[in-house]
Formats: sequence, C-alpha cells, structure tokens
Amino acid sequence: MAKNIGYKIISRKDTMNTIVSSAEEDTIVSSTGMDRLDKCMGGGLYASKLYGFQARKKVGKTIIMGTMSYNLNEASIPHLWIACEMSAVEIEQRHIARALGVNPIAFLKHRDGELKNDIKRYGETAKNNITYADAYYLTIDRLCELVGKAVADYQIEGFFLDYYQLVRGDRENRADHLEEVGQTLAGLVREHNIWCVTAAQLNQDGNTRGGEGLKLTADMVFTLHRDKGIKEGWLEMEESRYTPYRNVGSHNDPGITLETKGLYFTEDMWET
Repeated sequence: MAKNIGYKIISRKDTMNTIVSSAEEDTIVSSTGMDRLDKCMGGGLYASKLYGFQARKKVGKTIIMGTMSYNLNEASIPHLWIACEMSAVEIEQRHIARALGVNPIAFLKHRDGELKNDIKRYGETAKNNITYADAYYLTIDRLCELVGKAVADYQIEGFFLDYYQLVRGDRENRADHLEEVGQTLAGLVREHNIWCVTAAQLNQDGNTRGGEGLKLTADMVFTLHRDKGIKEGWLEMEESRYTPYRNVGSHNDPGITLETKGLYFTEDMWET
C-alpha cells in the first residue's frame, strides 16, 4: 500500500476546474441541530473545516459536543466520536438519558429493572449513526490511522475529538506538540473532506492549557461561558476564517441552557 506523503501537487488550471465543479454541486453542510449556532457557523458544519470549543474545566465542553452528536445522529449523519476523556459508554448513556428524559445518574442504579426495559425498547428503534472509539492512549499517528479507518469503513462525514490536549506526543515542548496536533487535525479534515469538532480545556485564567495550538489551526473557535452552579451560558466566537464574528448569547443575555435530564444544551429563541 502506498504511503500517504501528506501533500498533493496540482496546477492552477486544475484547481480552478475543481472550484467550477464544486460550484455546480450543492454544498454539503451538516446542521448541529442548534439554530443559533448554525447561523454563527454560516449554516452548520462544513466538510474540510476544523471547529474548536474551549472552556474551563466542568463548564460543558463535552456536553456541547454531545448535544451536536445526538442531533446529528437523529438527522442520520454518520460520524465518529473519539473518546479520550469520558468513555464511549458514558457518552452513550447521556444520549440514552436524553432520549428517555432521565438524568444520567440513573445509570448508576444497576438494579433499576424499569430503566433496563426502557433502554431495550429504545434500542429497538434508535438510529445508529455514531461510531465510537475508546482512545486510551491516542498518539498523532494512531489518530490519523483511526480517522482514515472510520472514513473507509463507516463513511463518516465528520468526527468529534474529546479533547485535543489528550492526544499524546514525544515533543518536550507541550505548546509545540499541541500545535502539531492542531495542524494534524486541520490536515485530516482536508485530506478526507470531512469536518472535525474538538474541545480544548482552558486554565482558570482563561488561557488555553498548553498554548494556542487550536486557535492557530482551527477555522472557527468558540469559548463556552457558564458559571458554576448556573444552567444558563453563552458561546463567544473567538476565531473565524470565513464568517462574521457573532456570538450565541452574551453575559447579560445567555443563549444556551443546560438540561439536566440527559445533560445537553438547548437554545433560547433567536433574537430578531
């Protein structure tokens, strides 16, 4: 098998022909299922784009991505979830809890026979558009291999990575390593013509742990703001290469609300 050399040489004429061909086709964009967020993104998730959602610890990075993943599954959009922090089972428990209208803590009650029967009934008709990868020790090379396999075997249209700072590497300088991770993600979405949504953890002072690698490489970056113990929050657009800067809500006018039954975010009505 020929090894991927990581680049492709193409003439200007062929590049223009590609643009013309693309203009004749409908642009494929996947809705996040969150109308206000879609509007900020220019319609939703676009192939070959890298999206980042950053926040302090326990604010809801995984929840906002899980909200999108659930919605994409319901819309029959095949995608991959790479679980580096929480396990695939824990993520799926949240999805099931949302569908059943219960708090995920219910899954800790192992002898709850009624819940078990509800899950079985739900599983009989549930859509199956999520592929999970439990990534206990994920390196950059394994990340590339994993995404390539998911594209080939499951025809995914994109993937979630939770979260990008947990991808391991050999570089002594962590900032350099994470910039390489960001560059790798940006390269993967272009190579396979898919989208990627990943999360980044911020320090308590609001700076990205390990440097600005995601901001340097992502096409769009949002910061999730939500105070401890408060359900309401908002999304601040920090970076965007192709859309005007626009937020989902504000500090004084929150745009999203955490729902505890299933742990997912809902949006307030879009302002006129």
